[in-house]
Amino acid sequence: MAERVMMALGPFRFEVGQATYQSLAMRQSWRWPEQARIGREPALQYTGREPIDVTLSGTLYPSFDGGLAQVEQMRELADKGEPLQLVDGLGRVWGAWVIVEVGDTRSVLMDDGQPRRIAFELKLKSYGEDNIVTDISGGWSPFAVLLPIIDEVATDPLGALNTVVGDVVQRIAGSMGGSVIQRASVLQDAVRDVMQPLRTALNGAVSRLREAGVTLPAIDALLTSVARASAAPLSSYDVMAAQIAALRDDIERARREAERHPQAAELQEVLGSAERALQGLVPAEQETA
Repeated sequence: MAERVMMALGPFRFEVGQATYQSLAMRQSWRWPEQARIGREPALQYTGREPIDVTLSGTLYPSFDGGLAQVEQMRELADKGEPLQLVDGLGRVWGAWVIVEVGDTRSVLMDDGQPRRIAFELKLKSYGEDNIVTDISGGWSPFAVLLPIIDEVATDPLGALNTVVGDVVQRIAGSMGGSVIQRASVLQDAVRDVMQPLRTALNGAVSRLREAGVTLPAIDALLTSVARASAAPLSSYDVMAAQIAALRDDIERARREAERHPQAAELQEVLGSAERALQGLVPAEQETA
């Protein structure tokens, strides 16, 4: 019987007997810079909050689990330089996070230098999206940093995604005669409008699958791609078109994986709507140009 997952960071799983952490520390700060005033104390001005820091600390025993190999897996994941979806054991989605530090302390050494005890520390930082919101899985993730969610998206994300499809297609078609910069700007806005309900719908479907005991590895990669697309900076039209094509490939892989699970009917519907939306973002003649 598989152990229950404590936390999932992209493809990496923290669970009993596999990178078990004993403590989870969260820290966030808010910016109040001082404004000098003549003859008076400085005034403080609120300028926003800093990204949230999360530190996972635990102890591994190589004789009983993967030990040092698990710490090296964390480092390999950090080397990829990509934001990762963080989901807790209750299925609540915390949003996109990055690994900023991995440390370990090896003790109780054997005569060949191998440790019998490894204390590890993994530091994460939120990817830097806009708002903290209520998680649609039913619980409240206090440090979930998802995109702003309008009422329609929160109550019917799949319906909102289908509504977006026609609108973005019209906008893209209307921009085709404009300048290169104008077309790129319209495409960027359209991508973000599609990602907002897509991300919410995906999170809901995935959370319900996790509750049913179903995990789909391809979804982790897709959620990471969606997070990157949501916050991607303005680039050339061709570069963004290539990013959309890559995102469509991720959706296709996730859809094929979902087809093997009867419980994933909702997820398949979400992925189908996402494919239609992304297909409308880059007209056929631009794909082959």
